[in-house]
Amino acid sequence: MLDLGLGQKKEAPESAFIRDTDASRFEDDVLSVSLKTPVIVDFWAPWCGPCKQMMPALEKTVTEAQGAVHLVKVNVDKNPELAEVFRVQSVPTVFAFFQGQPVDGFMGARGEPELRTFVAKLTNMSAVAAQKPEALAAENIGKVMAEADKNFRDNNIDQAMASYSQVLDAAPDNLDALAGIGWCLLAVKDMEALTEFVGQMTPEQLSYSRLKGLKLVMDIAETAQGLDDAATLSAKLAKNPKDLQARYDLAQRHIAAGDLEGGIDALVELTRRDREWQDQKARKLLLDLFDSMGPSHPLTAMGRRRLSSVLFS
Repeated sequence: MLDLGLGQKKEAPESAFIRDTDASRFEDDVLSVSLKTPVIVDFWAPWCGPCKQMMPALEKTVTEAQGAVHLVKVNVDKNPELAEVFRVQSVPTVFAFFQGQPVDGFMGARGEPELRTFVAKLTNMSAVAAQKPEALAAENIGKVMAEADKNFRDNNIDQAMASYSQVLDAAPDNLDALAGIGWCLLAVKDMEALTEFVGQMTPEQLSYSRLKGLKLVMDIAETAQGLDDAATLSAKLAKNPKDLQARYDLAQRHIAAGDLEGGIDALVELTRRDREWQDQKARKLLLDLFDSMGPSHPLTAMGRRRLSSVLFS
């Protein structure tokens, strides 16, 4: 255990889930609490502009988690020994602790969407841990998978992620659970995490249909990097709605950002305007997307209905 018993007066706590700490209270405020609940530690300084810019968003996100994660703030000017122990080189620096150990972190200010993703990962981690007292029996895997798929269809992404993770703990080779986690990451539009996730897959895993679908999305995202941004493409379409290449590019931009519904809508509209455009390129991409999402994805049936209404009208 770290010897952090240096006496400093603790600043008044800000809420039930957000507090300032010092070296004398670090073990109680962070390490002990983290045994059951993830704790985010924000190393900051009063003179740091990015710290002050990020802190309100971080506090807001933690407050909205309603106790699923705590936030502890460390003023490095008042607690240089803590900054030294954790080798803080610049501020803001953020660490996340769970079960008494650092489990994640980052340096530099982050925006609210990234902070929400960071907090969501910690709450998912806690939810999975809470389900681990008894190992998931093999005969229960199907039941948990069914619950996970239902939660995913109902857009209860956190619960779905926790259940897919629980299955993977019991059956690491379960490709449906593995794919489920990837589709959850896409559902919350965490494209950075999804890119890393897909990048860790083996060729054998990526040949599996649901994982192959995620690879298709990543391939589209890679192609979209060379295109105009969504705002520019939308402006082009506002001036010329018949610019079908811009509409196709916009669909790819939507998909690359994790907005599958926006991508589907753009491709369906393109098909409505000219179903033969470039050898039915839009329709073919739609069908590839539907196959990749699979029948359990809530957008698959919706997308197929929209496409059918265009093709058979």
